[in-house]
Amino acid sequence: MGTRRAPSTRWRLPIAVAAGAIVAVAGLILLRCVYIALRSRLSTDPLTDPHGYELIAGTVLAFPAAAVVAVAAPFVVAPGPGRTRLAKTVTILLVVLTPLPLIALLTA
Repeated sequence: MGTRRAPSTRWRLPIAVAAGAIVAVAGLILLRCVYIALRSRLSTDPLTDPHGYELIAGTVLAFPAAAVVAVAAPFVVAPGPGRTRLAKTVTILLVVLTPLPLIALLTA
């Protein structure tokens, strides 16, 4: 008998490419939300965001974007130690980045 390949190997590359695109878009949205919230909070000009809508929207939209990145990022790498390492790295980055808008919102 010959060796059999797992049926999912045929779909590994398309899944990795799609997951990479999803992670890139969601990651850019996350970074933009964090930037908007922190810019609104750290601005000394009262006309920058007089009502605080940027601060609120940046905070609220950062959490779903971070969740999408956390879920899709491990699918970029094939199963094995590389996937575990990527998942740990992404988790650490998200734990550091995601609370920043929330801290900015709560200290306003």
